[in-house]
Amino acid sequence: MQAESAVEIVRASLALAFPTATDEGLTRAAECVLRWGSEGVGVQLEPDLAERMLSDLMRIARQNGDEFEGARAPRSELTTVRPAASRAWSRTAETEDRLPYIPRPPERPGRGRFRRG
Repeated sequence: MQAESAVEIVRASLALAFPTATDEGLTRAAECVLRWGSEGVGVQLEPDLAERMLSDLMRIARQNGDEFEGARAPRSELTTVRPAASRAWSRTAETEDRLPYIPRPPERPGRGRFRRG
């Protein structure tokens, strides 16, 4: 598959999730998803890291976070997950902040790992 085709497939999916994102932002976010996938991040996406990646993608795509949260399925207090305080993927210009990059976050009590079946 050509890189342009892969970007368009991911971009179309992101457009469904982020309906008010900019066209340029969606393309940039799709490129990041593909890059992060090639970095092997998918095997590390625990719930808190998935939340951090979602917030990064909203920032990159220029999706209004309030609009996204308003459309998100209601969650109980028990299912609410705080975004991780680190990243396991490469930074972008939009995600330059003080959060540390930890390629393989250590396991912590209460941090469930996704298991492969």
